[in-house]
Amino acid sequence: MPLNISKATKPDLIFLDMGLPDISGLEVLRSLLDFTDAPVIVVSGNDTSESVAQALTISADDYITKPFVPIELMARVDSVIRRASGRKVERTSFTAGEKTLDFDRKQAAVSGNKVDLNLTEWDVLKGLPSKPGVVVDYSALKLQAWDSTDVSDAAVHMAIRRLRQKLKQVASEAEGDGLIRERRGIVYSISIE
Repeated sequence: MPLNISKATKPDLIFLDMGLPDISGLEVLRSLLDFTDAPVIVVSGNDTSESVAQALTISADDYITKPFVPIELMARVDSVIRRASGRKVERTSFTAGEKTLDFDRKQAAVSGNKVDLNLTEWDVLKGLPSKPGVVVDYSALKLQAWDSTDVSDAAVHMAIRRLRQKLKQVASEAEGDGLIRERRGIVYSISIE
């Protein structure tokens, strides 16, 4: 039922409670990727690191645990909506070897296999320079992806790590996850290798 409503209404933002009676919330989260680009904020009573990481890895743009304070919820909504609509992408597509990124459609593929990325992961990719080999440091990446330099280096590192894992899962062994290169742990670049 929640999927039918989302398909029919084409929402701008989705709140997804993980505690659904007839279907797994994670299953709904995966299914949403097939027909909407709307950002998803997961609402759950489960605050374990594993649960949070699983939802964010699949495609959630944020995760808030119950009970929550309304002012925190509104701040998270503002942040997700700002990231979803606040920046114009200069390049619309990028191809490197067997990797293709379409920023307008938010579609990624490696070796012909679809890669599901959440909004933050797309913002991180957009923060990397379009010219292969040109590097970008943490501060510039934080501004592009989160609109703030107050984000921890660990958050940037985790977002890059998730991206690399997703790319590697669908890549051929020869292709690897080589789209994103790290230089001495402080800067990143797009690679055509």
